[in-house]
Amino acid sequence: MGSTRKSITVLAGALIVASAGQTLDPGQAAASACPVTTDQWQAIDLGVAGSALDINDQGQITGWTRNVLGRPQAMVWDDGQVIDVGTLGGPTSGASAIDEDGRVVGNSYTTEEKGHAFLWHDGVIQDLGSFGGYTSPKDVSQSVVVGEYVSTRPDGVLRTRAFKFENGVKTDLNVVTGSSAVDVNTAGQIAGTHRRTETPGLPANQQTQRAFLWANGAVTELGTLGGIWSQATGLNNGGQVVGQSALGADGVLQAGFVWSSATGMSRVEDGGGLARPTAINDDGVVVGTHACDPAGTAHPAVWTDPAQAPVRLPDPAGGTATAVNAINLGGEIVGAATYPGNEQRVVLWKPQTPG
Repeated sequence: MGSTRKSITVLAGALIVASAGQTLDPGQAAASACPVTTDQWQAIDLGVAGSALDINDQGQITGWTRNVLGRPQAMVWDDGQVIDVGTLGGPTSGASAIDEDGRVVGNSYTTEEKGHAFLWHDGVIQDLGSFGGYTSPKDVSQSVVVGEYVSTRPDGVLRTRAFKFENGVKTDLNVVTGSSAVDVNTAGQIAGTHRRTETPGLPANQQTQRAFLWANGAVTELGTLGGIWSQATGLNNGGQVVGQSALGADGVLQAGFVWSSATGMSRVEDGGGLARPTAINDDGVVVGTHACDPAGTAHPAVWTDPAQAPVRLPDPAGGTATAVNAINLGGEIVGAATYPGNEQRVVLWKPQTPG
């Protein structure tokens, strides 16, 4: 996301912990080790039903909450105050990203029950339209909005297409049908995923899709970790991309990756488990989820160095952390946790100054 850029200094010396009572030197391998909970972040339940999708450098958080009718509605959390973003006339809305100037993008139903993109700023919600089909913005940076919209191929099959919206002009990124843009940085680079082929009947886990980086009209495929597919989930201002990739020809086994133009694609350290990165900051710190057993439960995690083992984020009191989505300049991380009764609430993880 455009607001995941940050510079952590207080956590630079965080220890890599393999198991209770055992501390590894950051240079040691951590194969087959399960990370334990770190005390470098404190989990704070904000008391807001819903989930946080993004946080900017000012600590403003956006995502969705429940309105008085119990329906999902886009919101901004700002210094303890929950601001209702509203809708485009329909019953529901949801926000996906917030930039450094407080611009929020998301999706809302209209009075005609059409899904439109919106841009919200200073209390005013602007309808960006549907671009011909259901439209889902994913990120915003300096008024540049990116995402995906639904189009219909000549054979009648529905496919998503990546777009950017700037100064009132919508531009199709012109990759292929079956594409999505997920993140944009201050340099105007856009990360996303597109299908390389449209093979009828091919199982979803065998689609030959690739993560890409778009810049000035040129698309660079990012490759894979040896398998047949990859997908992007996050981008920082240095052009580093994170995501997942298949490891083999069957497309089933997968791992997290970090990519840069200088080093190409590298596997995020997972100790033999499963890493799913969601965001990366300008210092190369990665957040996402990690499961010690690829078939087991995943927990929110942080990689202060993608080449070293992760640490697990603590659960908030009374809840179980289920998602981590973004991180800002101060090292604040946002996501969600689940509480008794299957209630989901917004969680903020604040970095703690050592000792």
